Amino acid sequence: MRPSSWIVEYWEVPRQSLGTGAQMSKQKRYIRPKSEKDINKRFFYDYKAAARFAQAMYDSGGYQANIKSE
Repeated sequence: MRPSSWIVEYWEVPRQSLGTGAQMSKQKRYIRPKSEKDINKRFFYDYKAAARFAQAMYDSGGYQANIKSE
């Protein structure tokens, strides 16, 4: 039986200046906020829509996202 809905949890990550564009950039680390109030949630009925939203938030450069089933 499939879950009836999906939850995308997303939160802002601090931006780091890493020097000039010619320098190698660091990989983003998965940093979950310590406080639950810093985590935003959005609900979806379709996994594909949830995955698209989570990827868009990550691609924006300022957020990390996690998809959970409800």
